[in-house]
Amino acid sequence: MDFANMDFANFVVAFLSLAVAVVVFVITSAQTKRATEEQTKQENIRATLTDFAALRREHENFERLMQAHPERSTEFTKPYIADLERFAVGCNRGAYDLEVVNSMSGGMLVRQYRRYFRDYVTERRRATKLNSAVPRQNLYIEYETMMKELCAIRGVAWEPIEMISEDQWTLERMLDMPISSSDSIFSLFRTLPGAIEAHGEGKQGYLYVPGTRKDRCVLVAHADTVFDVAYDHEPVEQTTVLEDGFYHGTNPACSIGADDRAGCAMLWLLRKSGHSLLLLDGEEHGQIGSHFLKKSNPELFEEINAHTFMVQLDRQNGSDYKTYQLPVPRAFVDFVERETGYSLSESTGRTDIQVLCENVSGVNLSIGFYDEHKPTERLCLAEWEHTLSIVRTMIAKPLSRYPLERKDA
Repeated sequence: MDFANMDFANFVVAFLSLAVAVVVFVITSAQTKRATEEQTKQENIRATLTDFAALRREHENFERLMQAHPERSTEFTKPYIADLERFAVGCNRGAYDLEVVNSMSGGMLVRQYRRYFRDYVTERRRATKLNSAVPRQNLYIEYETMMKELCAIRGVAWEPIEMISEDQWTLERMLDMPISSSDSIFSLFRTLPGAIEAHGEGKQGYLYVPGTRKDRCVLVAHADTVFDVAYDHEPVEQTTVLEDGFYHGTNPACSIGADDRAGCAMLWLLRKSGHSLLLLDGEEHGQIGSHFLKKSNPELFEEINAHTFMVQLDRQNGSDYKTYQLPVPRAFVDFVERETGYSLSESTGRTDIQVLCENVSGVNLSIGFYDEHKPTERLCLAEWEHTLSIVRTMIAKPLSRYPLERKDA
């Protein structure tokens, strides 16, 4: 266009035509861009609805496998977390719509992150000899990136993964097991070499793993909780969280089952100590499992009483012990108090060692839970760890046998 030879009127007309063309081009480009963005968004939403729905189904299957076979948790968790990582890559690259993910089941992702992802990364770090001083490097960093954004959308504080000890990892694993049944606990202990297990009607059941030391003692815990369906309770689920050093539940309808899943965790951690393990069912309703053992297997009952002594890990509070009026010798009381620093509780109650200890002394130690059998039940992590440390040290030493004193003496 030759602007130099135009008169002013023609120049104005030409200029306005050019301006209109530019405006039309800008508007058309913007509309095209919006249409493309809308099409991309719709495609992302469709992909999210399809792929996240598949991931949710996988999660449900994963949960069923974890409950049915807790002893294979690492085997199940590894591929599941890997699939989550791949989905997170799509979210971070814009292939999925995280707002849709949040509306579909953002809460599920937050919960499973706290329950499974940290546990698996902790286990992986331990297996590869990493520690908290080593950067995470590429340990599922895509998933963490997605979770940060999801937590921001949900208004939930982001909690980076922290290294936890094997002891705490095991405790949380036990507290995560269903409290409405003892099956998952028995399934886990059933994998131990040499396990002897028997079950009768209802809650009649026990599992015994003989120790290898000549001076072995028996470590005792029970797998049932008061919210077991066998005790006419409806099935309930509980999620346990750690706040200010205490574990507590988020479901106000039931306890966290620390009585006695916290004791079961100790038994599992002491399974290689050379001492015998005895896992019982039915303690909460009249020591059903221990009575069943005594009546149905007198040979095993006699073997248990041939040990040096019994230690039950099933006591409330953080620094006391009970012997339940068993005729234990003064030497055993002195031994317990010297090794633990705990004091004798005179409170009443009944538990398994009252049934089991026919010829040998037994003690029940505090393991840090409070308000047992109630929705307000809580577990002090530091007190649980303290008792575990005490027992580890105590049973690592050479042990003497402490027979019960004769009642007619």
